[in-house]
Amino acid sequence: MHRRAIILSAAALAALAACSRQEEAKTDAETPPPAPDPASVIRPLYDRYLTPDAEFPEFRDQAPWSAGLWALLEAMTARAEAINEPILDFDPLIDAQDYQLTNINVVTEAIAAGSHATVRASFANAGRPTEVVYDMIWENDGWRVDNIRTSNWDLRQIAAAPSANAIPH
Repeated sequence: MHRRAIILSAAALAALAACSRQEEAKTDAETPPPAPDPASVIRPLYDRYLTPDAEFPEFRDQAPWSAGLWALLEAMTARAEAINEPILDFDPLIDAQDYQLTNINVVTEAIAAGSHATVRASFANAGRPTEVVYDMIWENDGWRVDNIRTSNWDLRQIAAAPSANAIPH
């Protein structure tokens, strides 16, 4: 009788182990793959600046904008057209109008998976050290640019400004 209890216990333990392995495999299969590094979304934005005579896409297509930031940028563009004066008179990706970029480094500084992240791009533009910070959000199954800023300006603030007089650049 004692032998039978030992055999039954061993069989029960083996069955439990098999079930546990199946549950682990099922959980792994159901877990979505990890989100890409937010910096991997920003790095390619700088490739065109390294190519002489590069063609630049329309502003809307220059970055994967969040819906909220794009709505602000569209409203800013409409105001600029109404006053016949640019509100954003520089390229926020490089913090300048002209460019000669070298030593580009793009890194993710902080990340809350599936929510938001901070990416810092540092480079020299015509020898001038420059840092541009990207606030990213997870939207529509991907990282989107929700703001671009430096120590001197903030794209969301510029986009919300009524005229070019509010731009510190």
